[in-house]
Amino acid sequence: MAIENKVSQSKIMFINFLSYFILMTAAPALQADSIMFQANLERNGVYEAEGPKSEPVLAWTFDAGAAVFSTPLVYSGIVYFVDIDGGVYALNQSDGTLLWERSLGGQPSFQIAIDEDVLLVGRLFSEEGDGSYLIAIDRKSGEERWKFETNDRSGMDSPTIYNDMVFLASMSNFIFSLDLADGKEIWRHPISGGDRQPLISNGVLYFQDVSQTIYALSPESGELQWSFTPPTDRQWHFSTPAIGGEYIYALISGEESSVLSKINKINGELVSEFPIDYSSMSSVSLAENVAFFGDDGEGHAGAHGNMNAINVKNGELLWRFETEGFVRGGAAIAGDIVYFGSHDHYLYAVDRHTGEMKWRYETGAGIASAPAVVDGRVYFGSIDGHVYVLE
Repeated sequence: MAIENKVSQSKIMFINFLSYFILMTAAPALQADSIMFQANLERNGVYEAEGPKSEPVLAWTFDAGAAVFSTPLVYSGIVYFVDIDGGVYALNQSDGTLLWERSLGGQPSFQIAIDEDVLLVGRLFSEEGDGSYLIAIDRKSGEERWKFETNDRSGMDSPTIYNDMVFLASMSNFIFSLDLADGKEIWRHPISGGDRQPLISNGVLYFQDVSQTIYALSPESGELQWSFTPPTDRQWHFSTPAIGGEYIYALISGEESSVLSKINKINGELVSEFPIDYSSMSSVSLAENVAFFGDDGEGHAGAHGNMNAINVKNGELLWRFETEGFVRGGAAIAGDIVYFGSHDHYLYAVDRHTGEMKWRYETGAGIASAPAVVDGRVYFGSIDGHVYVLE
């Protein structure tokens, strides 16, 4: 009997250990995170988690003291973001307490990127007039790992991480590829400058520069596969496209009119152009053959802006939601709700299918930060200098 009891206890101990091991190894996979702008490398803005469907409550807010345009990123219990003055912050995800901060001494990139080890932030400009750079910061300690610089004020911006490489554009007319481990340059390809993040789909790197030309490049070599230059001479257009299936959906602005272009991502051929009513600086989000993007309405005279939903099969405007300010940030799509901010100081939650407002939340200034949706919460920044978390 004693032998049987000892065997039984050994079995129980083994089962308990196995259960604990499975739980601990499975835990990271169960935790939802948001580690890049517009949710994923195809930049479609679709989040796996759902956010608050009815009137939300404020979980916490953090005062950075300067406008927040970046999308807050969430990884392994920590929230990361930058403010317009170059402050870089890491906050406790549960209550917003400060874990660490550092200053870049100048305007940061509009978007940031993280992986398991590092946070990547570009510096665009500085009051001292010295060169810009991309810095890799230890995600947990806030200490510098490496820094990539060029010989001019190139305006390093909005990095993308893919296959242990970093891709980023600059205002010095190049897109760069760097080694994630040490920041060494792998290749560079000429562009017309830009401050939007590259996209990755099926092993191809895509980027739309300020001239609105779209490039398809090999991530490994930088070799150009194709480029698409739209028939417009308008420069300094800022919008990140989205990829869905075989197509890239990009906003193309002209002096007289603007369109949503549908481009074959394999060969760069223009498939369709869908006219849009107002100019836009918003990124494109995409879900189930519907493109969502904000606009500037009739401009400063009216100061009204809209969130639009367009069927990308035929260009039909499915709905348009009007706000009292420009809508320039990207939309976050979570379940049946589209979350977006407006310069009228409100974050909106709108039914994805009908355009009906579910709720709105007021901040102290305009919102140009594209929201992120993680574990039932919506994370976003405001020009009032705060990061807000709603649940």
